[in-house]
Amino acid sequence: MDLQNIVDSSGDTNNNTSVQNSTKSSYEGNYQVNISSTNFELDTITSTYTGLIRIYRLLYVADHCLSLRNEALLASLKYIQETHFISLYKQIVDELKKQNVPLSNDFDPSWLEKTQRNYTHKLEKLDNDLRHFRTNSIKDSIRRGHDDLGDHYLDAGDFFNAVRCYVRSRDYCVTPRHIITMCMNVIKASFYMQNWPNVLSYVTKAEQAVESLESTTKSTTTPAATTSSTRNPMDVATVNSLMASDAILISRLKVYAGIAELATKRYKLAARHFLGVTFDHCSNHFQDLISPQTLVQYICLCSLAAFERPELHRLIITSPNVKQYLELEPSIRDILHKFYETSYSSCLALMSQLEPTFALDQYLAPHVCTLYYEIRHRIIITYFLPYKNACMTTMANQLNTTIDILEDELVHLIRSGKIKARIDSKNKILYVADTDQRWYAYQHALTITKQSEKITRALLLRSAIIKTNLSVRDDSIPPSNRPSNNNNNMNISRRQFSTNMIGNMIVDEGDLSDDAAMN
Repeated sequence: MDLQNIVDSSGDTNNNTSVQNSTKSSYEGNYQVNISSTNFELDTITSTYTGLIRIYRLLYVADHCLSLRNEALLASLKYIQETHFISLYKQIVDELKKQNVPLSNDFDPSWLEKTQRNYTHKLEKLDNDLRHFRTNSIKDSIRRGHDDLGDHYLDAGDFFNAVRCYVRSRDYCVTPRHIITMCMNVIKASFYMQNWPNVLSYVTKAEQAVESLESTTKSTTTPAATTSSTRNPMDVATVNSLMASDAILISRLKVYAGIAELATKRYKLAARHFLGVTFDHCSNHFQDLISPQTLVQYICLCSLAAFERPELHRLIITSPNVKQYLELEPSIRDILHKFYETSYSSCLALMSQLEPTFALDQYLAPHVCTLYYEIRHRIIITYFLPYKNACMTTMANQLNTTIDILEDELVHLIRSGKIKARIDSKNKILYVADTDQRWYAYQHALTITKQSEKITRALLLRSAIIKTNLSVRDDSIPPSNRPSNNNNNMNISRRQFSTNMIGNMIVDEGDLSDDAAMN
């Protein structure tokens, strides 16, 4: 059995196995991670996640870490018995038997048969209820019937049918709250399918529904604000509760959108979505989606790879919300601070230590190499910025790499235009490319002069038109609807010019040369 197919991990399932934890390794396919130098434990998953996401994360660890394989399989077998995911249960049991792993004492051999029977019985009941609702044309009941059927499919891991049921409920949504519920259900099922375009599409629809709901709430509560003394305290509590629920919903949407943007390699957008997630919401309500520790890891890598230093300082270093996340992950906090303080050697060393942990995250692992390369390139560019020449040996020591690897990276940066420099490959020295600053200043002055000349000619032309009492006539406007002449109107189109004198002389705009306008 290939657990890579179970968890729908991105990347092809080739036989290339990587046991090295370096930025040159590829965390796609059937790779293996060595965690002997890390403090990674399965408790970080089992204690902070719930539901299907916990099972998928455990299976991903089992597929990519031999030392934790058996433990992760047993843990996933335990938690999968809380669902109706029968097909995945069979595959895990078969894999455990193939590995000759003894099952736990609380293993129930009859679970499969009982769960299959309960699943079929409940499916028939929900289907019959939905048919009854359709017969009676009860719109709200039909909507809830589709949702219940979709929830049942989702619990069994049948995500395609779950999405189909959720989408069918859209025709029976009559309020923005119903639309939000439908969108959230579709997003959840699409998220497990890793259908990222669908996730982003329905996130946008859900956000629009939330905005519509907020505007409706404000319009209904504003008149009552003038008579607050007569308002029912229960109504106030209900409104506050709904507003708090909507805030949690918005944070959840940002998590979904951030992971989808991360999966599609739009790291800056992903970072901005993650930064919009409130710490209290993430720590108390998102156990079925993401943990605060995982979220701050995503924030760290995406922001270092995509943000400039001012953005990094404004959005992360000085952000009170992000500081709460960083208190849970001191190592991530150290990476961010070392990067901002230009202590690049320490920053890269810490990143290298955490790389095996990142490689066991099913959503982050396919992007670890790309993110690390982007961060290293930013470090190299910033490091070289104040110098006219730099010793590549010293740079390699500062960046925790070899001269050959550094030279390859420098060649890539020079070819991509990110660094204007030349490499002395024999003496291993990097020189700033010679630039004629006087030539650049001269070209800039010429550009400004041409722009000023163009503006001046346009102003002189307009002045000449006004002075000769010319007006614009638009043939597309009927004479009855044509406005009176107004020489101060600057927004009328320049199609034809006619004088206000007798004879109605037609003058083309091209006939008014700049020289004529200035005379």
